[in-house]
Amino acid sequence: MTGSAPDRASRVARIAEVRAAIEAIETRGDQPAPRKTSRDLPAEAATPGAADAEYPQVTHSGQPPEGDDWMDRIPARYRDGENGFDRRLMQELAAVGVRCYTINSLVGTRQRPQAIPVFIDWLTHLEERVPGPESRHRQALRANLVSCLYSAAPSLRGRADVINLIIDQLTWQPPLPGPAPDIAGYVLKRIATKRDFARIADLIEELPPEVPRGSLIEYMGKVKTPAAREIALRYLDTEWTFFSIRALAAMKATGVRDRVAPYLHDANGMVRTQARKALQRLPE
Repeated sequence: MTGSAPDRASRVARIAEVRAAIEAIETRGDQPAPRKTSRDLPAEAATPGAADAEYPQVTHSGQPPEGDDWMDRIPARYRDGENGFDRRLMQELAAVGVRCYTINSLVGTRQRPQAIPVFIDWLTHLEERVPGPESRHRQALRANLVSCLYSAAPSLRGRADVINLIIDQLTWQPPLPGPAPDIAGYVLKRIATKRDFARIADLIEELPPEVPRGSLIEYMGKVKTPAAREIALRYLDTEWTFFSIRALAAMKATGVRDRVAPYLHDANGMVRTQARKALQRLPE
């Protein structure tokens, strides 16, 4: 199996962190999810600091503000233009009937249809509204906007404009810091259809090494064509093994059981678990 042990451990820790964040988005409902740290990861996946990266964090109650004067009673912890709080965004959402101080409180909730165009518009014009380098404030806004689009993915499936916007987050030069690219990959996996296969296949090959591509490899599992199978197999013996196995299992690929079976003894428990699940699904 390729790749040095430290490199594989670091990559697996990152994979575990991102998957934990996505699972929190999917399951938390209206309640705030606890922040994942290295203590929450499998022992073999944890590397010091890997899951404790200094991404912008904004705490919230998970409940919409109450009272007609709620915008005049902004909690002291919020400062306009810092750590994801932007009065303009708050006002635009309020104008369509969505109450929040920061959109972090909307992450993981069922998105109201009237809020989705606001998210798309803000992500599209984020650099104009928050000019300059990618500050912590813009990182927080970007990550939360992308996360809200993840929650809204069922209504965005196949939309070319949103697919283009999400691909922009992955192909930014230099690559964007913070969690937004990781989450963007999961958004793309959810909203891209089989018709987008050629574009996703090209994107996987074009992304620089530091940009995550695991979710795009996993997307191949819903395409279920010989070409998709070959892409998944190409990444089997790499740092993206976890996602390759998931893709092969999802498409119930034929003739790959002997390729997957060795991963029952992989050094990482996450990979071993996926290999075991895959072998239960893959045809003989």
